[in-house]
Amino acid sequence: MIYSIIKGIMRTSLNLIIILLFLIPVTVFSQSSADSGVIGKPSMYSLHSVKLQPIPADYKYSGYRPATIRPAQPTISSDWKMPEHVKYFYRQNTPNPSRVAILGSVTIASGFAINHQMRNAWWSGNRGPFHFREAFEYARNLDKLGHVYGGYLASFIFYRMTNWTGINESRAVWYGASLGFLFQLYVETQDGFSTRWGFERWDAIGDFLGAALFVARYHFEPLQYFQMKFSYLPSENFRARRDARDVENWIDDYEGHTYWVSFRAGEFAHDRFSAPSWLRLFNIAGGWSLGPNRDHTEFYLGLDWNFEALPGNNWLLRRLWEGFDHIRFPAPAVRIRPDGVWYGIYI
Repeated sequence: MIYSIIKGIMRTSLNLIIILLFLIPVTVFSQSSADSGVIGKPSMYSLHSVKLQPIPADYKYSGYRPATIRPAQPTISSDWKMPEHVKYFYRQNTPNPSRVAILGSVTIASGFAINHQMRNAWWSGNRGPFHFREAFEYARNLDKLGHVYGGYLASFIFYRMTNWTGINESRAVWYGASLGFLFQLYVETQDGFSTRWGFERWDAIGDFLGAALFVARYHFEPLQYFQMKFSYLPSENFRARRDARDVENWIDDYEGHTYWVSFRAGEFAHDRFSAPSWLRLFNIAGGWSLGPNRDHTEFYLGLDWNFEALPGNNWLLRRLWEGFDHIRFPAPAVRIRPDGVWYGIYI
């Protein structure tokens, strides 16, 4: 009987996570957030490429809602017009209902599609009672870094989606991080019902750290010179299994994964030492991967690209460069552990 109660609690909790994950964009984003926000604060993804119009020097924000700025009695002045800086503030803090509806629909549809794919790839045929486990020997803990990157990337995606609806950046960052962590936690909870896997608390901590890093990077400017990135080339073992139709999910092909921390060295030199603008295109990145058969850890140092430094003020181009900046594209690199190997192009 105790087992039945515990099982019921866990399934109820799982359903609650699913409801929160898919319904928060519809319920929360439809509320006006006009009482908060950062006026004129540049995007952390376009800190040096977007020039915002300055707010008039005589304007002082005192925490009131834009609605209270308009005179309570319209007869006071028939030609009264809302100041431009107030219009800007209002636009930055009022969700667009149509975009909210689109976001909610896309999120729900994508959630069901992703859940279906993961259920077939990981959870099909091995369901059982919810349980915990810790596998510190698995993939030499490279999977923990993968969870940090996954939490960070999911937070970025949800952040951009919520900001697109009209939510101001300050709130969108928190919504994005919360939804990104909830999504990762949902996947980890499903693992808890798998006889092959199990709920790993350190994986969940990695998911949380990724979402927390995303928030910290927004509020702490020096962190904006660093970016987590990912590159992948199918390993020989994975290709052999695929050719034999014994296909394993590529997400578990950690021999082909490389996780990078990229430092925007060119942009740092440009900002602090007035280096030429073209240097902003170049980063220096450190990578972590696994050797064949996962028998040793490998570390790399290489060149990387700063896509955010590419020209173009078009909205679509800027979003495209932002997305690309989470991937480490082919570039020269050198392996520094376990031995020195030069790669003219490391994928």
